[in-house]
Amino acid sequence: MSNPLERSILMALGAAAITREMAESIAGNLAQKGEETTALGREAVDEAVEMAKDETRSLRVRFDDTLQRNFRELGLALNTEVDELKLKVAQLEHRISLLEAQSEAPAAEPEKEE
Repeated sequence: MSNPLERSILMALGAAAITREMAESIAGNLAQKGEETTALGREAVDEAVEMAKDETRSLRVRFDDTLQRNFRELGLALNTEVDELKLKVAQLEHRISLLEAQSEAPAAEPEKEE
């Protein structure tokens, strides 16, 4: 993993953790001041956590895309491509074995004339 990419992932995860901590702190303060009930505060926390999860999902998708692009640039095959090739090889091996079996089968012997 490249250093800038790793830093980006860590920053996003850190931001998610900080967002939750800040939301919980704000919810606690609001509940203490009587401006909102604890239920509304928890709702704000849940909303902030959901936003952080969405950002993490988005980051994961971008990371996967970047990783796949880097694999292609390096000439590495993806697992799905390798699996497809394994299937094709197995099919070809099966066809070859069928052809070999046909060629090894004894030809009908010509009848002898007496």
